[in-house]
Amino acid sequence: MYAYLQDFKDRGKCMKKNIRILSLFLCLAMCFTIAGCSKSPSTETKEGYHKVVDNLGREVMVPDNVQRIAAMNGPTYEMVFCLGAADRVAMCKKPQTSNYPAALLTNPDVANIDGFNNVSPSAVVNIEDYLSRNIDLVLYYSNETELKKFDNAGIAAVVPVLSVSDITDINACLSMSIDTYKERNAKTMKVVAEALGGESLKIFDKWEAYTNNIIDLLYSRTSKLTDDQRPTVYWGNTWGENILSSYLITNRAYEINLAGGKVLGPTEGGNFPEINEEQLFTWDPDIILIDNHGNSPDLVKDHVLNNVKYKNLTAIKNKDVYRIPAGVFFLDKGSTTALMTLWLATIVQPELFKDISMIEELQKYFKEFYNYELSATDAQHILDGWYSSSGEVET
Repeated sequence: MYAYLQDFKDRGKCMKKNIRILSLFLCLAMCFTIAGCSKSPSTETKEGYHKVVDNLGREVMVPDNVQRIAAMNGPTYEMVFCLGAADRVAMCKKPQTSNYPAALLTNPDVANIDGFNNVSPSAVVNIEDYLSRNIDLVLYYSNETELKKFDNAGIAAVVPVLSVSDITDINACLSMSIDTYKERNAKTMKVVAEALGGESLKIFDKWEAYTNNIIDLLYSRTSKLTDDQRPTVYWGNTWGENILSSYLITNRAYEINLAGGKVLGPTEGGNFPEINEEQLFTWDPDIILIDNHGNSPDLVKDHVLNNVKYKNLTAIKNKDVYRIPAGVFFLDKGSTTALMTLWLATIVQPELFKDISMIEELQKYFKEFYNYELSATDAQHILDGWYSSSGEVET
């Protein structure tokens, strides 16, 4: 009898234990169910939006049907234009609406876009400027503080362009594989295309194929050149007439190497370091490139060529001083970096690229990606560094 009662008692304890376990399980299941029902829709499944991972690694939910774009980062207007969405740009930097004759020529409506002067990586965002214009996509700089303003206002803000190269070692830069370079070259355009979605993705695929063909052509002709066969190239005059202002050496080293040259430049000093005249004469470059960030082509070029203090430089004596072409935006930025590199190759290695007509290449590109029939005269203007501070298209 005692054994029976003890067994009954043990079974009761076991049953209570099982009930407690079952109750705990049901409670947890209910909690998960309630949590699943009460939380906001997942950002990955938000209806009417798609996820874009920008070049800061941020996950941004962008409307599927973007209508009002603020292209505030320098070259992004040109990239949006190339990707077939110029008619949706509602805001951009003021110079884009007035200073680039090729932009005004290919898309006169750019003059009517709201342009803003105080836009830079360090500028303070006035969020009302964007809200009052119903902006649903902002292409912006890598400024975390200002990006938060867009996030808080519910405006999709994507960073397609990084202001500083993530490769700071010249050997690591030059040893990059051609496939890696292609991927890096396309990543900015890819982010913009993914943000725009729709037809822009198809245009990106076409653009990437075109660009990679140029890169393959350059690589096939210059990759086996020895150091002795490569003229030295210095890229100066980043913001004005002073050729002592430059880029960090890794910024354009790969493109100069791909074009058949050997880069010279500073290894430190910020985004746009300056060197002293003694350093420039020590390097004594074979070729000097003059950037196109403002000022007329003749003013900048003449300022260097006719400056007595530079007269003994090899590049000055041989008149191997060239201004970077300026198209819808600077040709070395936006969607046209490969075109710039091809142009550079015709200068650095003229014999290897004597079959290339940059007039024809520009005409082809403008027709294919800007839907515009570019005249040979205007193509030459672009190669000369076409720029107008007056806001008028001068032909």
